[in-house]
Amino acid sequence: MEKLKPCPFCGGEVQLGINDAEGNHRNEDYERDPWSGICYTLQHFYENNKGCPIATFNKHESDGILGTRLYDDREEAIQAWNKRI
Repeated sequence: MEKLKPCPFCGGEVQLGINDAEGNHRNEDYERDPWSGICYTLQHFYENNKGCPIATFNKHESDGILGTRLYDDREEAIQAWNKRI
């Protein structure tokens, strides 16, 4: 599986978030048994990337999502993030 490239603005780490079909944050256990559908999000937290103009705050685990897109699978999310113009 392809890895996520670092943030083009700060070089920091971007992570995949696991969510149910409604976009609620879930953990790895849920990914093994997704009883309410599954989707993925991109996360880039300000706490780990201070000063980055696109980092988001993670006051709650469901916060911190980059954009509004829910991806159907890991590869789709990775390809969307890694695509550079």
